[in-house]
Order: sequence, then C-alpha cells, then structure tokens
Amino acid sequence: MLVFDEELRLFVSDSSGSVFVFGSDSAFLFTLQKAGAAPLKRPTGLAYSPSGKLLYVVDTLLNRVNAFQKDGTFSFSFGERGENPGQFNFPTHIYQSAEGILYVTDSLNFRIQMFDESGQFLGQFGHHGNGSGDLAMPKGVAVDSDGVIYVVDSLFDNVQLFNTRGEFLLTVGRRGIDFGEFWLPSGIHIDANNLLYVCDTYNRRIHVFRIAENYL
Repeated sequence: MLVFDEELRLFVSDSSGSVFVFGSDSAFLFTLQKAGAAPLKRPTGLAYSPSGKLLYVVDTLLNRVNAFQKDGTFSFSFGERGENPGQFNFPTHIYQSAEGILYVTDSLNFRIQMFDESGQFLGQFGHHGNGSGDLAMPKGVAVDSDGVIYVVDSLFDNVQLFNTRGEFLLTVGRRGIDFGEFWLPSGIHIDANNLLYVCDTYNRRIHVFRIAENYL
C-alpha cells in the first residue's frame, strides 16, 4: 500500500517488514523497519496526517498502529490483540478523513474502528454476518467529503456505504467481470475531486466512480 505526504514524498509498505520512502523525484530516501526497538512484522495500511505531520502504519501481525514523524522517527503506537474497543484482530487498512479521524479496518473482528490522531478510541461499527450492512472480509476503507464511509468487503465482492453513525446506507457492486462488478476487491481511495477508486484485485483493474455530492 502507499500514501503521499504534502511534499509528494511517497511511502510504500512491504508486508515482509519494511516501509520504503521516496522523494518527489522518485529518489529512494530511507526505509522504516522498526517502531522504536520493535521490528515491523507485517506493515500493511498507511495513512498520512498533514496536520499532525505523522505517518500511520498498520502492523497486521502485531495488531497495532504505529505513528512516525516524517523523518522516520518513531512517535507512538496504539492497539493490541483483542476484541474490546481499541483492540484489534489482524487490522489491515487505515484512512484519515478530512476531519482528522482515523478509520481502521479491524478485519477479523469484522468492524471499523475510529480514533483521533493521538490514537484515542472514538467509536466503532460493524459485525459479522451475511446480510446488507454486515461484514465478512472488510478490507479498504475511505470517507468522502460528506462523511459517508465506504468499506470494501472482499468476500461479498462489493463496497458498502455507511453514515457517520455506522448505519448502513447502500451497496455498490457484486461478483462479476463487467463494469461496476468486482472479484475479491481489496483497496479503496477517494481523491480531492470526490472520485472513488476501487482496487478490483482478481479482475486486475481499478474501477473509478464519481461520487454524488450532498448525498446525506
């Protein structure tokens, strides 16, 4: 996974245990391999906070989120293995909304958890099931300018939309190979122009959608 900072430096996670950092000219700068004294085990999701100047790195195997300064200095971490609020069971993705809220996909707890920039727990939604609004294999998460939360579910082959209270709104997509259909989707991103990008993994393509404004 990857993310840019405001200087267009590129951070790329390698699940073998590293995060690579490149300059805006694509020149390699340095590698993150430790959070303090603890080696990164499986870095996956990345998010960058322009206000806090912090890079957030999800470590799936260690069930935590690590925060680093832009120069690679470790700042703090939050989370541990468990089912209680603020605990994780193999988290995978992270996204920061325009309001500064961090959304973390807590995959095997079948939920999305929300935190502030310092890692303080704010709330959660989601549970295991096979109906609309349920989660089976949540992966990517993103938030649009209206605060609508988009969650990719790889097992359901769709994107589910929720409001800020975690209430289900609607579903986008289904299993298939046509436009608007997915096969094990895994990632999602919303840009500044409210364009939605979905990584359609097994169809080997990226879907692009325009989000309706003032949806809520």
